[in-house]
Amino acid sequence: MSPTDKKLLDQIMTLEGKDLNQLTAAERLIFDAFKAREHEFGVTIEVATEVPLGDVGQGTSEYEINQQQKHYPSEIIIKQD
Repeated sequence: MSPTDKKLLDQIMTLEGKDLNQLTAAERLIFDAFKAREHEFGVTIEVATEVPLGDVGQGTSEYEINQQQKHYPSEIIIKQD
């Protein structure tokens, strides 16, 4: 693993448990950079949202779900593959 990749991995690990909607601009850049390459590191980033299931009905579009998620906490979870 290159030093740059190691640094990115270390940076993403500091975001675990944080609310995706509350990330700073710098943290969001780290999240997006890692998300695009997560398969290379053998880990997966998941986002657990607290959107009430009743608000996400059958046929709800991905856009509508994304809009709802902005109003509820969305915790970043990092899992090793």
